[in-house]
Amino acid sequence: MTQQNNFGYPPGGFQQPPQVSFDAYGNQIPADAKTISVLSHLSSLVLYLLTASTLSFVGPLIFWFIYRSKPNYAFVTANSARAFNFNLTMWVINIAAGLLALVTFGLALPISGLVWLATTVCVFVFHIIGAVKSNNGEVYHYPLQIKVLKD
Repeated sequence: MTQQNNFGYPPGGFQQPPQVSFDAYGNQIPADAKTISVLSHLSSLVLYLLTASTLSFVGPLIFWFIYRSKPNYAFVTANSARAFNFNLTMWVINIAAGLLALVTFGLALPISGLVWLATTVCVFVFHIIGAVKSNNGEVYHYPLQIKVLKD
């Protein structure tokens, strides 16, 4: 004789349906899209450390290029484009600060150093926030970005 559950559920218990996420436009986000989007944000941090901020925009650009034409990956494309735009903006600010120090023969070096420190803190803080938001299925809007790539 088999033992039956009083609540009408199978003996293994009730199983939750798979969690489905939707982006801001109502499109379903594939299960791996959140992970890929998080990697897009975190690739910037890794490249920022490995290349001393010179190539931090390359990681999101690669993710954007790979997933821009794939259906159901608009979430990855939007996050990668925004991460690229933010990194490019920080890169331009760092180059401008370096040129300022160079043109003034080092007199503006303290100002440039503060700018470099501020951009480094911004890059780390905003990319970590972006990675967390991506993991939650949200597209992160960076506070300062030159729009080069479209979502």
